[in-house]
Amino acid sequence: MPPFDIFDAFDRDTRLPENLSAARWVKQGAPMSTSDAGKSLAQALLKLETLYKKVDFKGLRPGKGQVFESLDDLDKAEKAAKATYRSQVVPLVSQSIEVRKQAQAMVKLCQAQAKLPRSVASLAADIANEASQVADDLKDLNAIFKPFDDARKGLVKASDHLRKTIAPHLQALAKGLDQCLRTPSRDMWDKWCRQPCKGVHNTVKNTPQLKDAFWDTWKVHDGDSFSHALQVAEKSALKDPRVRQKTEEVIVRMCRDLKKEVAAIDKFVG
Repeated sequence: MPPFDIFDAFDRDTRLPENLSAARWVKQGAPMSTSDAGKSLAQALLKLETLYKKVDFKGLRPGKGQVFESLDDLDKAEKAAKATYRSQVVPLVSQSIEVRKQAQAMVKLCQAQAKLPRSVASLAADIANEASQVADDLKDLNAIFKPFDDARKGLVKASDHLRKTIAPHLQALAKGLDQCLRTPSRDMWDKWCRQPCKGVHNTVKNTPQLKDAFWDTWKVHDGDSFSHALQVAEKSALKDPRVRQKTEEVIVRMCRDLKKEVAAIDKFVG
């Protein structure tokens, strides 16, 4: 039976199976529930309930629809989830096994008493079976942490797609910036950098994980809009040809800055 078919600890409204209630056993397991063995089982069930309430089950797996920005973020979340598992779930598993052990012993005691209602032995058997189910479900690490593996596969796939989408623009722009640095002019920018710069700009704009990190920089670099300083320099150069050198200096500075930004995105997606 697949994990969590009966007991799903990650269901928002999940509860321990009703038969694992100490109060239910005390009430419906009489007269055996008042014996020493019966009281011991009740205490074990009560401890099970207490441990269960302390577990942060939602912290054991990603939230539905949760998006991780990077593999590092996902790895940190998975590491925290596994720490929660060790500290909170492992004791619960051990207690479930203890409840099963005591309930199985209770079944044998009930069967030895012919006058005892069959319902008491049946309840003890249900307790043993359901405690075993809880223990087995919570021991299945593959099922518990599968959402992290799925998220990792999805993130890697998304990262691969992103790299394939933006890499040509980054490579073309890096090459164009080198050309523009050797011959800094508006004509060289239009020839070598305008289109790849627009490509990077649009990819950053339309990719949430890139936009969060890089949009403040790339929103002003759309391939058509130069910096304010360059626009001022160009206007001045039209009136005074001697200002041409200033224009070139602005282009060089902008290209050098953009090379750093291209490298930052390349590192991020690579």
